[in-house]
Amino acid sequence: MTDEREDRLRRLMEATGESTKAGAIDLAIKHYLNDLQNKRRVAEELPTSALEELHTPFLPLDRETNVGRED
Repeated sequence: MTDEREDRLRRLMEATGESTKAGAIDLAIKHYLNDLQNKRRVAEELPTSALEELHTPFLPLDRETNVGRED
């Protein structure tokens, strides 16, 4: 394991209050999935600037845009 990864895991354990790497990773996974679901749910309602701020390579956000008239 690289020093950078060990440092991220140590910081994650501190941030989550977990005493094990597995526990911290489990909470991080739950947070990631919940956060992504919540962001996708509200993405259509957000202005583009907010959507761009929330988008990351780790939690990608996008939305479909229709151009033209609706009959």
